[in-house]
Amino acid sequence: MKRSNTEIEDILNSLDGISPANARPFMHTRVMAKIKEENNFWSRSVQFLAKPVIAFTCLSTIVIANIYTVINSDYEEQEASTVASNSISDVLQNDNYILAVADVNQ
Repeated sequence: MKRSNTEIEDILNSLDGISPANARPFMHTRVMAKIKEENNFWSRSVQFLAKPVIAFTCLSTIVIANIYTVINSDYEEQEASTVASNSISDVLQNDNYILAVADVNQ
């Protein structure tokens, strides 16, 4: 598809009135202040830990440590002891109960 010379001239002439874009006043100063503001220890630490490889490594280390702890624990199941007693005094015969009964009777 060929264009005529007048079409090409019209297109080129449409660019004559365009001026370059100007930045707002003090734009460079604002950008540099923002860059310096975010360049502290905590922001760099978060940026480092937010990387997928580092986050996956930390998470997998925690999961492996938990699995290792559960497998190698010396947990022994204890049988629940049942107390067969007919009177409350047989169940509660300890020092605290005796002191509580003694205080009420005085």
